Amino acid sequence: MDFLEKRIKEHRGEFDEIERVDEGLLWQNIQADLGNTTPVKRLQSSRFLQIYAVAATVALLMMASLFFYQNQNAAPAVVDVEMEMPQKFLDFPEEENYQQLVADKKEEIDFDEINQAKYKDIFHELDLLENVHDEFKEDLPILSDEEKAIQVLQKYYERKIRILERLSKEIEKKSRNEKRINERPM
Repeated sequence: MDFLEKRIKEHRGEFDEIERVDEGLLWQNIQADLGNTTPVKRLQSSRFLQIYAVAATVALLMMASLFFYQNQNAAPAVVDVEMEMPQKFLDFPEEENYQQLVADKKEEIDFDEINQAKYKDIFHELDLLENVHDEFKEDLPILSDEEKAIQVLQKYYERKIRILERLSKEIEKKSRNEKRINERPM
């Protein structure tokens, strides 16, 4: 290492100088390298590209028209909702159990007597859930996958029960807080 350090110190000035690059010579080398490559074969006519583009556009429009035509003709026939719905619901025997659980939970918390303004957010969630359920019932006749329909119905009841349980806990919590406030000596 001693020799290397000595050599660096002796030639420090030469290392610090910036060597100027001859731009003309550099460009000549680049052009020489480019000249040796074979040019990419270009299409002989832009007319060919125009014809190809028009043909591709026509083919795309034909495929899109065919797709929309088939989808329009494949629309399901209108089915009487009253006739189809009971059959779908009868295929879900646990529905009666879920309905009973919801009814029991509502009775337990005296649902009809609750001041909805106090629990506005929870009642808003229940309303949203009911709206989604109503839309589901409207779509039920056209659903093709009965198993998924049953799963959606099951999730509806489970969510409704969870929301009612949360409402019950909120009522208990408010009741305890009111008791605590009333028990404090003034």
